[in-house]
Amino acid sequence: MRTKPHRSTSAQTLLAAIIIGGMAGVLPGCTSSNSGDVFADMIEPLMPPKPSEVARQAFNVYDPDLRRRSVALLSSSHFGHEEPYVRMYRLLIDDQDPTVRAACAHALGLHGTTQDAPTLTALLKDDTGFVRWEAAKALQKIHHLDAVGPLMQAMANDLDNDVRLAAAAALGQYPTRPVFNALVGALSDHNFGVVQTASASLTLLTGQDLGTDGGPWLDFASANTSDLFVAQRRYTYTPYQAPPGKFSKIKFWDKPEVVEPQQPVGLIPDNSNDSGA
Repeated sequence: MRTKPHRSTSAQTLLAAIIIGGMAGVLPGCTSSNSGDVFADMIEPLMPPKPSEVARQAFNVYDPDLRRRSVALLSSSHFGHEEPYVRMYRLLIDDQDPTVRAACAHALGLHGTTQDAPTLTALLKDDTGFVRWEAAKALQKIHHLDAVGPLMQAMANDLDNDVRLAAAAALGQYPTRPVFNALVGALSDHNFGVVQTASASLTLLTGQDLGTDGGPWLDFASANTSDLFVAQRRYTYTPYQAPPGKFSKIKFWDKPEVVEPQQPVGLIPDNSNDSGA
């Protein structure tokens, strides 16, 4: 497990002041909660904390669960993409607790930009598997050429099946011969989920559906050296949508919101065939 120096309480407080100060124009005022108030604890599920209170909890130096929960709540909110919150995810992504790092990687996948790609690729070498997994998933949503090499290394060498699978999915947006070769190599992976994902990425890149055996793909590449990616399909991902709650099910007259597939940030739209990842 990697070790990271603790931020001092004063430094953490300063960071919190900077973030909270930047949120002054966005967040409503709030009063501090009394954790010893039994009644307050009982009604918390019915009266969730205000955003400003959650933001303060993100800098609690003593409780990583509060930091992780705060990042998760803010990043999943309808205002989680706003700049003060994105700055928070970037500040906390080197937290010493892996659950906080994973939550921040997830948040940057949702709301980050291409400038976050180097940070996410660095997390592909994190000591904790689920942190690497969240980083690889985030890189499915952010397009950056500097991510290609680290993603190929993760797909080939990571000991975690889920990380290799997520990396194989992310590589489906990069039409280069080294990526093609790496994906063909991944068809020999011992985990069939990785094999299937690599095959799906090859289909996106080439427009061909040649299965999970490497031979047909190599034959296709040999016969199409100059136009290997001419039939490339459009790479998209479908944003997560929470399942309907009990009250939503009661309101049967409301049509469910349609979640449209999206292209990664930084990927220039082209005339590729319209097929999702």
